[in-house]
Amino acid sequence: MCGEGIYGTRPFRVFGEGPSSVTIDGFTEDRVSWTSSDFRFTTRANTLYAFQMAWPDDGRAVIRSLTGDAVRTVRLLGYGPVPFEQAHGILVVQLPATPPLDVANCLAVDLQAD
Repeated sequence: MCGEGIYGTRPFRVFGEGPSSVTIDGFTEDRVSWTSSDFRFTTRANTLYAFQMAWPDDGRAVIRSLTGDAVRTVRLLGYGPVPFEQAHGILVVQLPATPPLDVANCLAVDLQAD
């Protein structure tokens, strides 16, 4: 369902945002208690793919890494278009009541071309 945000994509200017991080020691990595503030990013052309690592209790995705980027549309992969607001570089997306996946869900954020 989220393959569009994985295959054929490139890194975004930042890898992600949020308070959680993975600690890797040799060939083991710690389990992480992800929060809804944790995102990991990829990009293709003018689309930013934002993987939200945990579903939010308040039904909103808040992305703070888009300073200087104007958002045209937002889609939740596996669901469709979702309403959003953007002010001062902060994108707030209203999510449906039920997530499409039980694991990380992906937003396709269409950015205005430079």
